[in-house]
Amino acid sequence: MLNSTPNTSPNTFSRHDLVWIELDAVRQAQYVGPVPLEAISALSLLHRWVLGNYPLIVARQEDTPAGLLRVGLAEPHSWGKRRLGFLVGLQGIARHQPGPQLSEVATQLPAQWQAGLAALVAGLQEIGVPAHVYGSSAIEVLTGLPCITENSDLDLLFKPVSWQQVQSLGMLLNALRLNHPALRIDGEVSSPAGHAVSWQELAMQSEQMLVKSSQQVQMMSLKEFQHQFDQQSSPVRSTA
Repeated sequence: MLNSTPNTSPNTFSRHDLVWIELDAVRQAQYVGPVPLEAISALSLLHRWVLGNYPLIVARQEDTPAGLLRVGLAEPHSWGKRRLGFLVGLQGIARHQPGPQLSEVATQLPAQWQAGLAALVAGLQEIGVPAHVYGSSAIEVLTGLPCITENSDLDLLFKPVSWQQVQSLGMLLNALRLNHPALRIDGEVSSPAGHAVSWQELAMQSEQMLVKSSQQVQMMSLKEFQHQFDQQSSPVRSTA
């Protein structure tokens, strides 16, 4: 479901969320790369994108000026498959939502993925872990533009609420990789505190992992990441 955002702040948004901006907001938008491109050309592409009523992707907000939101435009391969970054005004954001739920859009994804997707959706339902689609798959599902190629991975954001779910998720994804190699998942596991780590890196059980949040990228120990789930599941003690 799309949510209107009449009054909002950068803290309202998370990485990989989707936003739709007003056409007037394109005039105040700032192109910030990373592709070498003249600003006028980049803003022309943004104008075309917004005219199509297509979503932009919320990026990491590190060093983002007040009143602005850092977003990305992921072109389909027929447009050039460039990844363009912009700063847009918060007041120009019309709608906002997380990526679509995998269970709701799985049948719209490529045929060669369907056997693996059926196993994945069933497994996620069994362990109770939500999964949101992001990246090229989300853009194709929401716009109808051809973004997925034969080399594409499926980007998923998993949101377990307990460490037991994290462990069950790792076993599910490892089994899926062996049994359904046509479905390549390149996703992240998000903690209740909003820190995300690659599921493959998490599965390696390294002592130190690269962790991303809405504001920064940092190294974090596996124990510290696990502690964020322990805090979520700890019972509240009475002070009476």
